[in-house]
Amino acid sequence: MMRKTYLYLLCFAVLVSGCKKDYLDIKPKGKVIPSTYKDYRLLLNGTNSLAASYGQDEFATDNVEFYETQGLGYLDNSTYKLHTWQNNVYVSTDNDSQWSNLYKQIYLSNVVLDGMKTATGGSEKDRNQLIGEALVHRAFAYFSLVNMYATQYDASTASADPGVPLLLEATTSAQLVRASVQVVYDQVFIDLNKAVTLLSVTSTSAYEPSLPAAYSLLARASLQIGKYPDALQYASKTLELKGALADYNDYASSPASTFPLSRNNPETLLLKNVSNSYSWFSMSHDLQNLFTSSAGDLRFQILFSTTQEPFVGYVYYMGEFLAFDTRTVGPTVAEMYLIRAECEARTNQPGLAMQDVNLLRKKRILKASYADLTASSADDALLKVLAERRRELCFRGLRLFDLKRLNKESRFAKTLTHSYNGQQFELKPNDYCYLFPIAPKLSNLNPELTPNKRN
Repeated sequence: MMRKTYLYLLCFAVLVSGCKKDYLDIKPKGKVIPSTYKDYRLLLNGTNSLAASYGQDEFATDNVEFYETQGLGYLDNSTYKLHTWQNNVYVSTDNDSQWSNLYKQIYLSNVVLDGMKTATGGSEKDRNQLIGEALVHRAFAYFSLVNMYATQYDASTASADPGVPLLLEATTSAQLVRASVQVVYDQVFIDLNKAVTLLSVTSTSAYEPSLPAAYSLLARASLQIGKYPDALQYASKTLELKGALADYNDYASSPASTFPLSRNNPETLLLKNVSNSYSWFSMSHDLQNLFTSSAGDLRFQILFSTTQEPFVGYVYYMGEFLAFDTRTVGPTVAEMYLIRAECEARTNQPGLAMQDVNLLRKKRILKASYADLTASSADDALLKVLAERRRELCFRGLRLFDLKRLNKESRFAKTLTHSYNGQQFELKPNDYCYLFPIAPKLSNLNPELTPNKRN
C-alpha cells in the first residue's frame, strides 16, 4: 500500500539507511505520489535502481585467487575476509550494498504491484506488462538473496532453514523476520509463473523484463533446486523465443572496439549489474587449467589479460575494462543452452547435451581450433557440460550458487583453499561460510533479523 510514502518519479532514489528501524530510507525530491499507469511506468524505467544487483560473491569462490601482493592489497578489509571465509566480515557501521540493492528492487516492485491495483490509465496490455516486469524484478531479487544469505535448498530441510525476510507490501518499516528457504522459493515461482502470463515476448531495452527473461529465471531457479525436467522445459521455452548467440570470432581481432556492450548484446535476457564494478579478479590456477584444456578459447583471449598494468604476468579478468561495461549477473542465452545441456545430461540424453554444448562452443572457439566435443556416457556429458558452464559463466554471478548446489552431490563436493602470508584458509563443502553474513548494522536496527552463523 502507498500510505504516506513519497516517491520521486523523474529523479527517483531509494537508499538503504542506517537510521531508525527502517530497512529503507526514502529521500524524496518533490512530493509526487504515483496514481496513474504512466507514473508507475516511469518508476520502473529507473534503471539505476532496478539494474543494480550483487557482485561480491565471486571473491568467495574458487574462480579467484591472488598470487601477488599488489592485487591482494586492492581488497578492503571486508572483501578480504569474504575471500578468505573468515568471521566478523563487517564492522558495526558497514552497509552491505548487495542486500541494499536487492531490497531496493523489491521495494520498488512492491510499490508498483500495490499501486497498480488502483492506478488509472494504460491499456490492458500495457498494465499487464508493467505488473509482469515488477514480478520478474522481485523474483530475481529474492532468488539472489536466498542464494547469497541462506543455505542451499534441500527439500528435506528447506521448510525449516532460515531464508531472508519476505516483504510483499510497499512499506519501509516491516518486521525483518526471516522466512524459510522454502517459502522464499515458493514466492519466486509464484511471481515468475504469474509473470509469464502477462509479459510480451519483446522489450524496449535489456533492462526491461520480457517473456524470455521470465522463462530464463524459471530455468535458473529450477536448476538451483534440482528440478531438472522443469529447468530443461523453461530453458527450451526461453530459447524458442530468443536463442541467438554472438560469435566471438567476430570480435577476436579488435575486441576493445567491437565486443558488444551488455545492453546491446543479443544474448542478454535481462540486464542486472554488479554492485562492485571494475574489481580486480585474479584468475585461480584451477580456472586457468580449465581454460587451458579448451584450445583456442576466445573467452580467455578476449576477457582476460596477462599484460595489463599493474598486474603484468598474472591472469586478471579484464572483461569490464574492454569498453568499461559493468559486469552483469542477469540471465543470458548462453546460460540457457548450458542449463538445457546439463538437464539433458542428467536425464540420460548425452547426445542432446553435447549438441547444445557444441552449438555454444562454435561461437566461443577460434574457428581454426574448433572440434566438436563428444561424450561416452551421460555422466561424461555432465562433466563436460559443467566444465563448459564454468568457463562461460565465470564472473557472471553464478559460481557461488553452483558450488552450493553441487556440494550436495558427493561426486562434485569440493574443498576450497587459499594460502596468504603463511596462513591457510579453507572452505569445506556445505560450510556455513558459504552464507554471506548479514551486516550487524541491520541486525542491530532490526533485532528480529537473526544473523547467519559463520563458524
